[in-house]
Amino acid sequence: MSRLVANISVLAFFIATPALSAEIVKSDDFGDLRGTYPSDWDMSDNGDPLDFEFGARYYYSIGSSKMTVNGGNYASEDKSQILELYGRIDDNSTSTYLKAWGGYSALIDGTYSTPATGGDVTMSGGRVAYVGADFGYTPFGNADVQMGGFVGYQYYSDNPDMGRVNFVTSAGGGDSETNALEIHELRLGAALNADLGDKIDLSLQAAVIPYASVSGAYGAFALPNFVDGGTIYEQGSVGTLAGSLYGASAEAMLGFNVTDDLTIRIGGRVHYLTGNDASMEYAAREVGSPANEQLYTSTISGLEFLRYGALLELTGKF
Repeated sequence: MSRLVANISVLAFFIATPALSAEIVKSDDFGDLRGTYPSDWDMSDNGDPLDFEFGARYYYSIGSSKMTVNGGNYASEDKSQILELYGRIDDNSTSTYLKAWGGYSALIDGTYSTPATGGDVTMSGGRVAYVGADFGYTPFGNADVQMGGFVGYQYYSDNPDMGRVNFVTSAGGGDSETNALEIHELRLGAALNADLGDKIDLSLQAAVIPYASVSGAYGAFALPNFVDGGTIYEQGSVGTLAGSLYGASAEAMLGFNVTDDLTIRIGGRVHYLTGNDASMEYAAREVGSPANEQLYTSTISGLEFLRYGALLELTGKF
């Protein structure tokens, strides 16, 4: 009899245990144990910290260059229409951005003058090309206005066609080359981006260019015959320009948001370089004896490059 009672008691305990456990879990004395586990694992409300922007620009620019070598003046003025690609990535979690751009001239016309031309000559063609990138940090401001600075690099090839000057080679034949100058520059600047309501934005940037190197062939270099040590020399090679420059640049863009992802911007840009630490190296050959060659270096003064104009941009965001 006692064994039967014991077996019934054990069976009753196991039957009652689930119900008791459920009551314990529901009991206010123990709290809601299920509340210790998150009920929402979706983190999409935090948003993507990266913003991407890519677009194309039309740059109507006016350019000029000038310098003086051996008492001869060289100058050019051009109107160049440039097509440009542009991209930017913003990391909102760190307030940093990376911006890159590149442009190439589609049409160039203007005038130039050298000691060999005797006045202004019409130009058509040549090349204006550039590519650059800035890394910026904008920790100041709020959700609508961001301010900060950036460091960047730009490669520049500013070579409207200034013609070419013939020169005598060591073998006695003639040769010539076009301008092929290359500029590498360091950029240090400040930037401001602002949302002026839901449909308009503004971006401003200004940079100093503390150092830029310029080098390459200056095919328009024209050397008149001269006497050295009783020997008459004539030009025997293209002039090779080399030196260091400094300058500044600035850009302003006003944008109109056509949709949430599409923006049209208009604005302007200016870019200026100058410097007195530059020289022209060239070969000179004895008239009538081209094998007799001497290398010369002449100091360049008044070297300047200026380009400015209007920008039209169509860009998309995602």
